[in-house]
Amino acid sequence: MSDKKRIILVAGMFLAASLVAFVVLNRWLVTDIGLLSYGRIWQLYASYSDFGFVRRVFVGTILTESGINSLFQNEYHFAFAIHHIAISVLSSLIAYYCISRKITDPIFLASIAFSPALIIHLGYNTGSLDVFVVIFAATNILFVRNSAIFSIVIVCGLLTHELFVFTIPAQFLVMLMHYDHARSPNSLIILIAPVAAFSITAIAVFFFGTVDMPREIVEQIVRQKIPNAAGQHNFWSGYFEIASTAEQNSTISLQNLTTELKTDFFWLIVPLTYVTLLIARLWTYSDRLLESVAISTAVVAPLLAVLVATDYHRWIAMSANIGILFTLVYAAKTGRSSSRWNTPLLVMCLLAPFGTAAIDRPFPMHQFVIEKFIN
Repeated sequence: MSDKKRIILVAGMFLAASLVAFVVLNRWLVTDIGLLSYGRIWQLYASYSDFGFVRRVFVGTILTESGINSLFQNEYHFAFAIHHIAISVLSSLIAYYCISRKITDPIFLASIAFSPALIIHLGYNTGSLDVFVVIFAATNILFVRNSAIFSIVIVCGLLTHELFVFTIPAQFLVMLMHYDHARSPNSLIILIAPVAAFSITAIAVFFFGTVDMPREIVEQIVRQKIPNAAGQHNFWSGYFEIASTAEQNSTISLQNLTTELKTDFFWLIVPLTYVTLLIARLWTYSDRLLESVAISTAVVAPLLAVLVATDYHRWIAMSANIGILFTLVYAAKTGRSSSRWNTPLLVMCLLAPFGTAAIDRPFPMHQFVIEKFIN
């Protein structure tokens, strides 16, 4: 395939996937709650200058200090605008990787571009910082091989959202894969700076990243920043997210986990099957058992997030995304993107997007359309 045709093929697929994601993102045009369908937006406005060093306000600090989030009078309009941009950035990153690594198998490319867990899912997954988390993880996994830059990206990811920690095993493994598959102890030297950066930032976020202000003060500050969104969501101010401890989150999550999985586990079967298919495709790329097990472990690592937050489908999607990014690295490394698993994975794309929080909403857009027809 000529370079021109390859560029048109890849760019066209990811552009189409982005447009589908934009349709999903702009569901506010047909939903009863309108703009409120975005969910929480406090994290795009809260800043270190407001609360000191607290978790999940890194992105908000950049947007606030640069004045970008003041470009729109209605903060919901800004949230939707920045989400469009973030999806475009992620889609462009992956498309560029596929083009530059000469990945051309159309079924393989379509299974990536239209994945129910990646671009289109992130069009549905609003009110969180996951799209930025995936951008940082994708940047390190796909592109960064310099230890210093790799470390900076890790710091930015952890400051964006502490659950970025569950993507770290995958990032470290990919870095090692590019240094003789870690066969030599000397290859571990490349991880010294990233491990140090990760350790220091993780300690800071997990032990010192909570706000010490009363809820009334926090909400007063946030209300001034997002007057249109004040009181429009149970967690509109972000107080719970920046004030709760890991122990509190874990206690609540484990209670929900034992209750919901007993009765509603069947809702997770199809999304988990998708992750299993991704792992099966990954196993075809390596004939080294230890490497395959290590990568599979890194892929399922985000599922451990259910121990601190029961957004089941959200973590399944994050797990799937790690699997997809690994697959891209292997396809580029081996020059082989065709696989017997591509077709079933492409069929699963018909279920896009996966849901986020509610365990009984694994396919929210499909369920929304069906409910509209029934009612």
